[in-house]
Amino acid sequence: MRRILACIVAGTMAAAPARADWLERAWSEESVMANGDPSVTLGQDGVLLVLPEATLRDAYAAGLDTKAAVRLFLGRWAQRCSDVIDLDQVQNKLKVRLFLQNPVAIEDASEAVQGEILDTLQALKKSAAKGGKKVPKTRVLPRVDNVFVASEDHVDFVIDYFPQGRARCVQPGLDDEVS
Repeated sequence: MRRILACIVAGTMAAAPARADWLERAWSEESVMANGDPSVTLGQDGVLLVLPEATLRDAYAAGLDTKAAVRLFLGRWAQRCSDVIDLDQVQNKLKVRLFLQNPVAIEDASEAVQGEILDTLQALKKSAAKGGKKVPKTRVLPRVDNVFVASEDHVDFVIDYFPQGRARCVQPGLDDEVS
């Protein structure tokens, strides 16, 4: 019985750090390479948030629901020094639009996504040519294993946001802090 209890305690203690640091791993280089970059866009109407689905799964594994995970993510990673929304202040009823992102093999991406990729590659080629660089006719395209695609579906909800610290904002050209 003691041996079983010791194994359970050891297993719980080993799993706890992996679950507890989901927020720090959310924008780590390793997570970005595997799951894509999160994105936080502040707008007059609220926050547009793109989260890798794997990040949200990690938050769920840590015992959080979606709203709590988003609240913590914004508190840790959102831009604080902004004229649009001041995330150094409590924001009651902050509107959030959440999109989930997943890695997708390029051949499995939608026609629209593949079209965007092709347009981007063609624009890069034109840009290089305008810059005076010779572009070989048989230019080798970069190898793309996966693209990170945000779903078209989203969830809208409202959170009460509480800052987790205070930012020290500086305006370029000024010696003093703004806030």
